[in-house]
Amino acid sequence: MRILHAILTAVLVLFVALMLIFRVMDGSFEVAGARMDRMLGAAAVEAEEAAGNVADATDEAVQDMADDIEERQDNPN
Repeated sequence: MRILHAILTAVLVLFVALMLIFRVMDGSFEVAGARMDRMLGAAAVEAEEAAGNVADATDEAVQDMADDIEERQDNPN
C-alpha cells in the first residue's frame, strides 16, 4: 500500500510541478491547461501506437511458434 501511495504522490507532485512551470511560461492556468491537454493527447497517441506495435509483434511471434510446432508434428525427425 505504501508503494501505491508513493507512486500516486509522485504523479500528483509531477503534475502540479508541470502545471506551475507551464503557468509561469504561458502566463495563465487556462493556457497551461490547454498545453498540458495537447501534451497528454500526444502521449496517448504515441502510447496507442506503441501498444499496437507490441500487439502486432506478439501476434507474429505466436504465429511463428505455432507454425514451428505444426512443422515439428508433421516431421517428427
